[in-house]
Amino acid sequence: MRKTFDASSTTEDVLSGVSLRGKRILVTGVSAGIGVETARALAAHGAQVVGAARDVERWAVGQSVVSGTSTRNHCGK
Repeated sequence: MRKTFDASSTTEDVLSGVSLRGKRILVTGVSAGIGVETARALAAHGAQVVGAARDVERWAVGQSVVSGTSTRNHCGK
């Protein structure tokens, strides 16, 4: 049976029952918004997340949300 998702689906709905252990995933835009939420959700499901952002100060705010998970972050201006 395939799952169906729509605009009201959450990251937990989509990733429910999914293990990302052993996967390395690059997420761009980890300084705010959907980039931070994507990195957080993927890391919470076991992925090693590599995050990229353009702004060091905004990246630090996003990193605080994702901290404690398996992440590496790169920021360049």
